[in-house]
Amino acid sequence: MKECHLCKNCFADIVETCPNDGMPTVHTIPGDPVLEGKYQIECRLGQGGMGIVYKARHAYLKTQLAIKVILPDLVGNDPQLVTRFRQEALAAAAIRHQNVVSVTDYGVIDGTLPFLVMEYVEGESLHDLLGREKSLSPERAFELMAAVCAGVGAAHHQGIVHRDLKPLNIMICNDKPNLSQAVKILDFGLAKIKSGELLGSFIQAQTTGLMGSPYYMAPEQWADEDPDSRADIYSLGVMLYQMLAGDVPFKGSSIPAIMKKHISDPAPTLAAAGMQVSPELERAVQHSLEKNPAKRTPSVQVMVEELRAAIQPRMQFVQTAPSTTLPISSLKLTSKPPQSAVFVDNVAVGRTAETGLLLIEGLQSGNHRLRVTHNGYLDWMSEVVCDGQPIEVHAELTEGDPTSQTASPIPDVTVGGMQKTIVLTPQDEDDLAKTVQQSRSPSRFDVRIESTEPPRRSTSKSVLFGIGGLLGLLVVGIIGLAAAYLLGVLPPGPVGPGNVAATPTPVPSPEIGTKPDLATIPGGTFKMGRNNGLDNEKPENSVTVQSFRMDKTEVTNAEYAEFVKETGYRPVPAHWVNDVPLQYQEKMPVRFVNLDDINAFAAWRSKRDGVTYRLPTEAEWEYAARNGAKNNLYPWGNTFDPKCAALDNESTEPEAVGTASCPNDWGVLDLIGNVYEWTGSKASLYPGSSGSMRETKEPRYMIRGGAALSKSTGPFAVTAAFRVDVDASRREKEIGFRLVTQN
Repeated sequence: MKECHLCKNCFADIVETCPNDGMPTVHTIPGDPVLEGKYQIECRLGQGGMGIVYKARHAYLKTQLAIKVILPDLVGNDPQLVTRFRQEALAAAAIRHQNVVSVTDYGVIDGTLPFLVMEYVEGESLHDLLGREKSLSPERAFELMAAVCAGVGAAHHQGIVHRDLKPLNIMICNDKPNLSQAVKILDFGLAKIKSGELLGSFIQAQTTGLMGSPYYMAPEQWADEDPDSRADIYSLGVMLYQMLAGDVPFKGSSIPAIMKKHISDPAPTLAAAGMQVSPELERAVQHSLEKNPAKRTPSVQVMVEELRAAIQPRMQFVQTAPSTTLPISSLKLTSKPPQSAVFVDNVAVGRTAETGLLLIEGLQSGNHRLRVTHNGYLDWMSEVVCDGQPIEVHAELTEGDPTSQTASPIPDVTVGGMQKTIVLTPQDEDDLAKTVQQSRSPSRFDVRIESTEPPRRSTSKSVLFGIGGLLGLLVVGIIGLAAAYLLGVLPPGPVGPGNVAATPTPVPSPEIGTKPDLATIPGGTFKMGRNNGLDNEKPENSVTVQSFRMDKTEVTNAEYAEFVKETGYRPVPAHWVNDVPLQYQEKMPVRFVNLDDINAFAAWRSKRDGVTYRLPTEAEWEYAARNGAKNNLYPWGNTFDPKCAALDNESTEPEAVGTASCPNDWGVLDLIGNVYEWTGSKASLYPGSSGSMRETKEPRYMIRGGAALSKSTGPFAVTAAFRVDVDASRREKEIGFRLVTQN
């Protein structure tokens, strides 16, 4: 078979010149470009450390396929290669999972060249994605990793270890609606075949750049031990670290140098790489990178759960009684469509993620009403009985107009150890009478709508049961209101019907003012940066700023909602519901906005107020935070005061603007903590800096001030000089903004 040197199309040996571009053809593999009389090879797709991948078509079925031809000279002379290849091909074909590229056939060319026939996928590798974007948000990294773990878990379930997981072996298809379906893992069938010749392949990789395996190998893979599934988990941990930090944890100028670091050096933290992540996420990543397999994350399922607990939104309900008398439950809810709003007992508890998941912890024992809403869909409603066991709820919403809703879809709920059927009969708009029937098996909990007519109650026993049910609802309602009050979801005031929304649809509170309050800041010269800070804060340099006026607080959800309402701007912040912020969150800083969103908002506000607004420059922001020529380390002075900033929190959730803040000399609040703030300055180092800044295709801008989860102590302690650079397109839950205008 011959191949065009330019276009890579394949032809029979008699073709000397490519008919497409006139370039000469070169010999590649023996025989015609039709394998076993049915696989028509069309063109070369690429070459790896094990062989060449071709795009092919089935001669009879006309389906597109990918064929990998294994070249023995790439992996060493192995007389048992064909036998081992057959065994591994059979094992690979047994893996049937949407996140694993399926193997459909195998064969041998001229008795020496084995080949695999695989599912053909179009897209890009994770290697290419990370090369373009460098790093990913924790949420996006989790979505990718969850899909990869699902495919790897399917192989582990059959006793198959990949042994060479790396970004080059993860494909992301471009014809799938979401990442959970788009991820495809390559080369399961080749893992054990090339394990005996990996070092030889690595030496070749240094010159060809085709393999990245040394950076992802578990410590035990460098020894003579036969690796198990935990070696794959280590490789996944390296990939996860790279997704978050933008680079692998261990690098070196040679294979022995890389090997030594994997075997003996402790895994660097994400904080050491300049990443601000939650302690839970840091622990989950470090767990997967343990040197000792016995201490490492035991399975991909556990890895996903640890990451989900660290990244996915969650809600903690306050217990109103000791757990010995009222055990609490955790509820794992999956919604279709994703990013749906979830309410428990008419209290908004959050929004499901892009994967459709939301974890609600600490639900008090008893009955709770669930409601899931999404624009363009009928509300999904059910009641669950919590008894201390974990609960899984699958809420599938039906498209339609919510105002015409008459019935709820049938939910699918799992509760440990019991079958529970609740028959729901609507009595009026806000009350449902219920009957609970319990039996010992199987482990199911089904809720269904039986009738729209109320049941007849002809005996005193049924009347008493109905009264008991209503009393139960009253108790649950009081508990829910108490929990909401303690959480700060409800404002202070007497508990009564007026404190509970008749409908859970959130709306901005009309009494909250949305006109900006600006402080006038006189110009001057100050020392920007600090010599005893991080590399990107050095060295101190004198900067002069002109006088300007600055928002006293970050822009709130309320003002941004007014902008969205008047202009119809899209997209709205990811945590809003039905295009408005959740109730009682109007005074919180708006988040999930990037530079394009902010520029559109600034243009709208400028037109409204008759002045020109913009983001502050990085110099203006630090000048305000350091009280100008005073050069204070914080807006309130030179010593950190925990009462003056929302830092060191256990959650990324901010507080209402100005709640926990001490002003600067001109009355500006929240310059430190609560949320990071965008500036209008592109990422750069200070004059004379010896530091370095990563190069990216997308412009990066500086953000300032730290967020609720940021730290007041340690190497990444937030001060007025602390600075971080992010992609201009980034929409994050920890980044907000305020505007300035020139005097």
